[in-house]
Amino acid sequence: MTPTRVHRFGRTTRWFHWTFALSFLSLAGSGSLLLCRAELSIDAADVALLVEMHKITAIVFLTAPWLIGLSGDRATWLRDLSETARFTRDDLVWLARQPLAMLGKAELPAQDKLNAGQKLNALAVAAISGAMVVTGLHLWREPGSFFALVVHVSGFLAWIPAFAVHLYMALINPSTRPALASMIRGDVDRAWAAHHHARWLESVEREDQALR
Repeated sequence: MTPTRVHRFGRTTRWFHWTFALSFLSLAGSGSLLLCRAELSIDAADVALLVEMHKITAIVFLTAPWLIGLSGDRATWLRDLSETARFTRDDLVWLARQPLAMLGKAELPAQDKLNAGQKLNALAVAAISGAMVVTGLHLWREPGSFFALVVHVSGFLAWIPAFAVHLYMALINPSTRPALASMIRGDVDRAWAAHHHARWLESVEREDQALR
C-alpha cells in the first residue's frame, strides 16, 4: 500500500530554515524599533540596549544556521540549498504563466522539490541578506556611515514584501499552505505533492523503487 505522506525535508534543512528565519525576524524587529526610535520616543538607554541586542542577534544569524547545516546531514542540506539556484525552462514557463494560472486560465508545468516561485523568493532573500550583512558589518565598525545605513534600510524595506508573500503562501493561501508541514515535521501529503511538485515526487518514487 502506498503511504499517504511523503518525506520532503530532513531535520538539518528544517532547523536551518527556522534558525535563519527566527534570527532574521529578530533582527527585523530590533532594527524596526531603532529606525522608529524618535517616533516611538525611545530613550537613549533603551536605544543602546536595542543596538546591543541587534548585534548579538546578528552574530546568531551569521553563525547558528550555518553551524547547523555543516554539522548535520550536510549532503542533503547542500542539495536542498542548491535547488534554489537551479532554474529550468519549465521554471521560467511556470513564472510566466503564474498570473493566468491564479485566474484558472493556464496550466502550470510540473515542478521539482521547490517551485519557481519558492526559488525566486529564496534567491531574493539571499541577495537582500547578503547586502544587509555587508552594510551591517560596515555600520558596526562605522556607525555614522550614511551610505551603508541607506542600503541597510533599503534592504529591510525590500525584504518586507518578500516576507509578506512567503507568509501568505505558508499560512493563508489554501493551495500552498500544506507545504508548511514539510518545514515542521518533514513530510507532505502525497496527493498534494503529486499536484504541486509532480516531477520531484516522480524522482522520489523512482528512488524508492530502486531500493526495493
